[in-house]
Amino acid sequence: MPRTTEQIAELQRKVAQIQSWYHRIDLGDGIETPGHFRMADYLRHYRLPERMDGLRVLDVGASTGFFAYEFERRGAAEVIAVELPSWDAHDWTPRQRAELAAKSATEKRKVDREVMVDGFTVVGEALGTRRVRRIWKAIYDLRAFELGTFDLVFSGAMLMHVRDPILGIQRLRECCRPDGRLIVSISTALLDQPEPLARFVGEWNQCNWWQMSPACLDAVLQCCDFAHIDHRDRYTLQDVTGRFHDPTYVCHAFPRR
Repeated sequence: MPRTTEQIAELQRKVAQIQSWYHRIDLGDGIETPGHFRMADYLRHYRLPERMDGLRVLDVGASTGFFAYEFERRGAAEVIAVELPSWDAHDWTPRQRAELAAKSATEKRKVDREVMVDGFTVVGEALGTRRVRRIWKAIYDLRAFELGTFDLVFSGAMLMHVRDPILGIQRLRECCRPDGRLIVSISTALLDQPEPLARFVGEWNQCNWWQMSPACLDAVLQCCDFAHIDHRDRYTLQDVTGRFHDPTYVCHAFPRR
């Protein structure tokens, strides 16, 4: 059903109230969320199935929801979108964690709401979602005995933000059905490195830890019981200003049966 003039104005107001957007998402009626990254421009590199009818999908690190809602648009029967329970729950360094701990409860709630909650909610309401559900967990806490298993597990450019990406991939594997697949992308400064190398990129005030070469990610996936890797691709992610450039590697990994 088309939106009324009043509904369009109300949606514009809700979008404008949120100060932190990660994704640029087309909500229709000329309304686009003011995020840093328009991932629709890079979808071809992910080689998603054109139709995902009947599939159960796990989106780990969903942020403001571009991929979760894209999976639903393609027909997925159920999408579980995973996000951290709070901003504090990131893998922060001790110094940054101490600074965050000094903030008031009111400040913490405001950050959690604006960064972790509101954008995803507004997009879901605007798109009329019916099959996307959000849960609040760290990647390390994803367990098949609780969540079940999935036809497609997705991790988009978030493994550099976890201290232990190998444990993270083990958890993704646990949640992937034997006949399913993992689609994973990583930020990397080592695109042409033939050796399986990881580079430490930590900073005291960032939850950035490791960049892997494509060969390194492939080796980790195989170590974590993915037998076959396919649909490898590379691209340079740019923000909407064109000033930020992030070389990215993406691939599909299929479990060992």
